[in-house]
Amino acid sequence: MKIAIIRQKFVLYGGAEQFVQGYIQQLAEAGHDIHIFANQWSSSDHPNIHLHHVRTFKLNAFIRTLSFAWFAARAVGKESFDIIQSHEKTWEQSVYRVGDGCHKEWLEQRKRFLPVLKGLSLSFNPFHRLILKLEKNIFESGQCRKFIAISQMVKNDILKHYHCPQENISVVYNGVDLTRFHPENKNIYRENIRKELEIPKNSVLILFVGSGFERKGLKSLLQATQYFKSKDWRLVIMGKGKWKKYIHFAPENLRSQIIYKEPVPDIEKYYAATDIFALPSIYEPFGNANLEALASGLPVITTRHCGAADIIQHRQNGLIVETPESSEEVAENINSLFDPTVRQTMGQNGRALAEQFSVGKNTREMVKVYEEIIASQGK
Repeated sequence: MKIAIIRQKFVLYGGAEQFVQGYIQQLAEAGHDIHIFANQWSSSDHPNIHLHHVRTFKLNAFIRTLSFAWFAARAVGKESFDIIQSHEKTWEQSVYRVGDGCHKEWLEQRKRFLPVLKGLSLSFNPFHRLILKLEKNIFESGQCRKFIAISQMVKNDILKHYHCPQENISVVYNGVDLTRFHPENKNIYRENIRKELEIPKNSVLILFVGSGFERKGLKSLLQATQYFKSKDWRLVIMGKGKWKKYIHFAPENLRSQIIYKEPVPDIEKYYAATDIFALPSIYEPFGNANLEALASGLPVITTRHCGAADIIQHRQNGLIVETPESSEEVAENINSLFDPTVRQTMGQNGRALAEQFSVGKNTREMVKVYEEIIASQGK
């Protein structure tokens, strides 16, 4: 198959981008002819992967989004493809992978935490109005043949907000590299990473991974530290955001136990040094970091507003926070994991769960969707 993939950019630390890169590599190795349309992407030496640069005007978020959508549509229209799969909201795709979730639902969730006037301002913000217009066109115009929701939660969100035929939405969960993210990494990296971070050998290390601190629920996690029952803990925050603003949500006397670190490409080493993974997101389509942590054998704390809650069984292979804005509830779940026996059992169960979500399985399910589209077109 000749497949076009539309995605604005690739960054070394982005979970979604790294997943897409791995998925593209699998398609190429299976013999498919892959054409990437992006503004920023890492080069590839694979003969089946071809890069096409898409112009973008970066004056602001509105102009960047609009210009990329327009130029991407023009670029893919110059060639003929069996499948045009977009990971962005554009005007030209046969498959839309809803990896960023439903923007209308995200705004709805976000408004719950904002003052009334600020919430109203979101509704009139030109950028959000553009995104919602593009989103509505994709789901309701009938031009896109298939939608790939990366969790059942995302599928439900689409059906809640848009008139979209249910049969046009397929749920295909992301896959994780089960070799790269593995419990055995603890034996290789744990000691050195803890030395690098100056974390005592027996301290319980809690890890948060994610950029976009508001959506990822960092505020409630930092506030939760005041309710921790153990005093021998460290919290590592890895991501990009307004850290100087967010650190003030933690009690002043506990800030010395919190470490902020810029994102790194070799994130698997930091999972290896960790005891508990916490990502109390306000809205998360799935959260690749959850799957990476599960594969690494860590107990994972996620929320009911995260697509990963679809697959996690509370208190068996992870923990689900029902109210992400409740710092007390976040702390309650973390407190239950200060018990090393509970951590070990839940981490082992988490690894077993992750093994059901390999990259290969994801690729096979995506190819099956492509084949169904092509068959329906009579190609």
